[in-house]
Amino acid sequence: MVNLIRITEPTDIRLQKLLSLYEEAFPEEERRNAKQLKRLISEKPEMYFNAIETNGVLSGLFIYWDMRDFYYLEHLAVFTPMRNLKIGQQVLDYIAEHLDGMRLLEVEPTTDEMTTRRVNYYRRNGYEILDKTYMQPSYDEDIEVGNLWIMGNRKSGRLQEFIERIKQVVYRENR
Repeated sequence: MVNLIRITEPTDIRLQKLLSLYEEAFPEEERRNAKQLKRLISEKPEMYFNAIETNGVLSGLFIYWDMRDFYYLEHLAVFTPMRNLKIGQQVLDYIAEHLDGMRLLEVEPTTDEMTTRRVNYYRRNGYEILDKTYMQPSYDEDIEVGNLWIMGNRKSGRLQEFIERIKQVVYRENR
């Protein structure tokens, strides 16, 4: 059974292990530095940094933002020894049940087997590609890192407004 435990203090004993996973799982341009992340954990109530525990064992991390009109799913990672235990699937099932409304996430375009598998994984979990023109901003500078796709659990006439809010709140305001 998967349990999400919100980390609200940068001194939480689980955080150091989770930061190591975060740095291992995401390339530098797709993540914040540890100092930024610790500051956001303390100062930004709209950001949810969650430890994932499976049967009482620390198994991963899940970061999302409550943007009031929608949720932005920023990072999901599972420790290597815990992979293939359907932990990510259980997290997606949990949020489908508990985060009512629109949920958006970024995904790399399908260019190889791994990126194709990832997009298909989200499709199997009720997400669809909503925008293929999205340019991800940098976490540190006013530059665009690269093209990603936006996937979501439903269509919205407000998608471009939501994308601009992600860029503003997640990337620009919280450096």
